[in-house]
Amino acid sequence: MKDSGIILCVDDDTTVLIALRTLLSHALGTNYLIEIAESGEEALEILEDLEASGDTISVVISDFIMPGMRGDELLIEIHQRSPRTMTIMLTGQSDFEGVKKAINQANLYRFLEKPFNHDDIVLTVRSALQAYSHEQQLTEQNGQLRNLNSELEVMLKKVQESEKFLEERVAQRTRELDEKNHALQDALRTLEDVERISRHDLKTPLVSIAAAPTLLRAGRTLSKHEEDILTMIESATNRALSMVNLSLDLFRMESGSYVFRPACVDLTNIVSAVALGLSAHAQSKSVSIHIPDEEPHVFAEADDSLCYSIIGNLLKNAVEAAPEHSAVMVSLIDGPEVLLAIHNQGSVPVALRETFFDKYATSGKIGGTGLGTYSSHLLAKVQRGSLSMQTSEEDGTTLSLRLHRSQNHPTASHKKEQATRLATPMRSTEPMSVLLVDDDDFNHMVMSDNFRTPHYSLDCAINGRMAVDRAIASTPDLIIMDIEMPVMGGIEAMRNIREYQANHGKKPSFIVAYSGHDDEKSRANYLAQGFDACLNKPCSQDELFDVLEQARAQVCIA
Repeated sequence: MKDSGIILCVDDDTTVLIALRTLLSHALGTNYLIEIAESGEEALEILEDLEASGDTISVVISDFIMPGMRGDELLIEIHQRSPRTMTIMLTGQSDFEGVKKAINQANLYRFLEKPFNHDDIVLTVRSALQAYSHEQQLTEQNGQLRNLNSELEVMLKKVQESEKFLEERVAQRTRELDEKNHALQDALRTLEDVERISRHDLKTPLVSIAAAPTLLRAGRTLSKHEEDILTMIESATNRALSMVNLSLDLFRMESGSYVFRPACVDLTNIVSAVALGLSAHAQSKSVSIHIPDEEPHVFAEADDSLCYSIIGNLLKNAVEAAPEHSAVMVSLIDGPEVLLAIHNQGSVPVALRETFFDKYATSGKIGGTGLGTYSSHLLAKVQRGSLSMQTSEEDGTTLSLRLHRSQNHPTASHKKEQATRLATPMRSTEPMSVLLVDDDDFNHMVMSDNFRTPHYSLDCAINGRMAVDRAIASTPDLIIMDIEMPVMGGIEAMRNIREYQANHGKKPSFIVAYSGHDDEKSRANYLAQGFDACLNKPCSQDELFDVLEQARAQVCIA
């Protein structure tokens, strides 16, 4: 049906009908068609004719006492045929039971007594028309949101190859959207949750690949060619990890919910890795990238992935903006605050200079989104740093990143200590029994390398069900438990292990939640569920060592 703005007035008194039509026509103008009927039967005939032509009635105003069909009976019948039509009863001889019946069965919008006040009737009809319009808009929005959810479900099936877990999440979110009247904000939250799931599934293998070069370097002397290959792998995986992390982190940063966890970041290594990845692009336009050589490494109190994103974006933009046969100069200055300056001989267009760091600001570069400099500025800010730009036709363009200097940057002796920390026994000569539970083979390979010493006895499981069986067969001192796994997830497995150990008088294992969801809300939830500690994916050796010390203290291994 199409909504044509039709008002139907029903009364056995012709004088009242003419007065209503005159009053409403004058008040509402020509936007609405006003039909009149002298009985309930005639009103139903008009309704049938309108339905046959594809029209529907917006508002019905009916008298209560009429020959033949009464007003409450008419309104009930109209409501059954056209539920969205707003119903108004207008009479001076109604009884309570009739009004009650109309309210309950006809969804009565208003009840007005005769003689009616002109202003009251006009205001009531306008209010009813507005309510009808709002209901129509809600219906259309619900349809749009349902279409959006359908498209989203198709996309998820393609990305996750129809994985059952994702289908259940989408179905769950769809039901929640229906219960909340399919509001647009709920649709946005669903998109965010889907992005988190996709990010987790992409991040797991990428983290393992990123750790592989470190494992290959351990205890080996590599040729320059081999080292270049490993550096290229690190650069590519770090770039991919950065994109995955930023997909959700940018949203958190803009909403103020991002939690910054500073660590010691080697900016010199990041600059070298990014420059190596861009070398081919630079050579294609005869641009050289000059970075500090034989200088002490510069360390910042920052986040590794965020710094990689900033430097990767700024250096890439500098190469693209640099004139052919020119140079991009990179300088790193250590001091109370760390300064990274990237200079190229090109200049920023005048029209873009005032809005250079604004969202969607772009100079018209093909494929440009205007998010690169905006996101870099935001990433610097959340790390308690700053990003500025100076440009002119004479001097070119310089982007300056300032970050806090790390007070605990690693020395050569510290690196050696960090590399051997896990291999050193901690207040005990007995091996610690460790159960590593993860459905990803890459994570098994990477994490297992940390326990290849006589001081640990390592066992592995690929899902929560297998972990429960292993824990029942032999109580581990430490269980590192992935959260999202097939067959049985980490939270359910942890609860089953806790229940078994309590019921059988077993020594409680120290169980760690091992997850890529590193936000504070997720960590608090894991601890509230019963985990003893949380470990992020990926984790540093220092973080793993701290967990091992906590575990050893709890299980009282002497």
